[in-house]
Amino acid sequence: MARTIKEVFFYILLVSLGLLAGWFVFSTTEKHSHGAQSVAQEYTCSMHPQIRMQDKSAKCPLCGMDLIPVVLGATTDDSGFEMSAEAIALAKVETVEAKKSEPQKMLRLYGNIQANERNIHSQTAHISGRLEKLFVNFEGETVRKGQIIATIYSSELLSIQTEFLEALKQKHPVITEAAKERLRLLKITENQIEDLERTGKANPHINIVADASGIVTARRTARGEYVEAGSALFDVANLSSVWAIFNAYESDLPYLNVGDLIGYTINALPGQVFTGRVEFISPIVDSESRTAKVRMETDNKNLKLKPGMLANALIHNAKISGEAIILPKSAVLWTGERSVVYTVKKHENGALNFHLREVKLGPALGDSVVVLSGIHEKELVAVSGVFAVDASAQLAGKNSMMNLSPYPQGDTMSKITNLAAIALICTSAVACDEHKAHTSAQPAKTQNVEGVVRLGVAGSCEMCKMRIEGVVKSQSGVKSADWDIKTQTLRIEIEPSKANLNDISKAIAAAGHDTEKDKADDTTYNALPGCCKYRK
Repeated sequence: MARTIKEVFFYILLVSLGLLAGWFVFSTTEKHSHGAQSVAQEYTCSMHPQIRMQDKSAKCPLCGMDLIPVVLGATTDDSGFEMSAEAIALAKVETVEAKKSEPQKMLRLYGNIQANERNIHSQTAHISGRLEKLFVNFEGETVRKGQIIATIYSSELLSIQTEFLEALKQKHPVITEAAKERLRLLKITENQIEDLERTGKANPHINIVADASGIVTARRTARGEYVEAGSALFDVANLSSVWAIFNAYESDLPYLNVGDLIGYTINALPGQVFTGRVEFISPIVDSESRTAKVRMETDNKNLKLKPGMLANALIHNAKISGEAIILPKSAVLWTGERSVVYTVKKHENGALNFHLREVKLGPALGDSVVVLSGIHEKELVAVSGVFAVDASAQLAGKNSMMNLSPYPQGDTMSKITNLAAIALICTSAVACDEHKAHTSAQPAKTQNVEGVVRLGVAGSCEMCKMRIEGVVKSQSGVKSADWDIKTQTLRIEIEPSKANLNDISKAIAAAGHDTEKDKADDTTYNALPGCCKYRK
């Protein structure tokens, strides 16, 4: 009996030692296996860099494209990444050192010549009557001050002259002087009044003389018409000085100031350069052309400049005050919401380390742009091959122009990838049946006895539609799913005895889309492609 107990104890001890040895061996193997996996080659999709798989033969679960190997260089932190000298040469990456300088811009303005409104005179009739004669008959005719331009028959004038002659006969000085003053108000000259006194004959015709010299720009009446006192007969413009009026885009206005001396050319007078000083900049920008009027006055004594002529102004070194960092436009990537550049650090082996930097931009300077913040002097910035650099950043899972947060790794990414894969694979009935068999063990709650439910789900594109509907169809008890991008509403046809709307909502949120019941966590949301970002 004692021997039997000893044998039993011996066998138990032997089995225990065997189990201990086996645990040690397999534990070590598993650790090595995990260590090997940590350095194993990963594969990604060139269209969806957030996808990470270790199976080379696998397809992208979002678009079905072949996967490509992920090439990760040495990095100094989570946001930076390195490109080899060979990759830099292939991408034709060039860098410049950021320096401060005074922003200068070449401005090209277009406009035309117009009459100087200060020198425009309206010739009016100073007495009521009928136009008997017109001595100026067309626009563009030249008139001189004091020139007779029209003759008017006026019954009013006849009445006042008769009153004046009667006062003379009666030798009533007060009435005579009053009548003479009324004649003066009608612009009857002293010589004409003296002739009236000498002849004693009233004349109902009166000549209208030009009050100013210039060019007739508009004729307001015709012979035989009746005019009132103050009625405009002609518009006369003195073109000894003219206005050159240009249209300046709102982005060019900071470079223009009142008092600037600007040279311009006229299309009709090639080879001649005219100058003028800016005397007015309109405070109003036209809502359609997005331009403001810029006016300058130019001497035109030789009358070469004619209203309506087209003019072009070219300002080579327009400046704004203060120095700033200026970079080529090719260095900046615009995403619509923000602007980014890549700063560079050089290594001795010729490789470059890139970091994404968000910048705030100022005015555009032709092929360059002012950087107000985000870049410091003497920093190296990539100015050529920037799109290739950004593509490398996306494939490396780093910050990129469409996503300032690196794609998350680990369980969250695996979860998103698996859900996306289920969404596409479940278009096959066999795969759906297999997935439903796997999930049918969980109890289901009835949400709608009629079999159709609606759920508010946020998204922004067709890829979102595919992802949302695929995730929902993979759930137990779901017959069909249709998400409307306009109304942001998901229509689900379910089996009430099997489907659970709460579980469906949580599955959608786990894929990165907010629902009216659940909100996707920020890490999952940030992992979505740029086109799928729906949060404002």
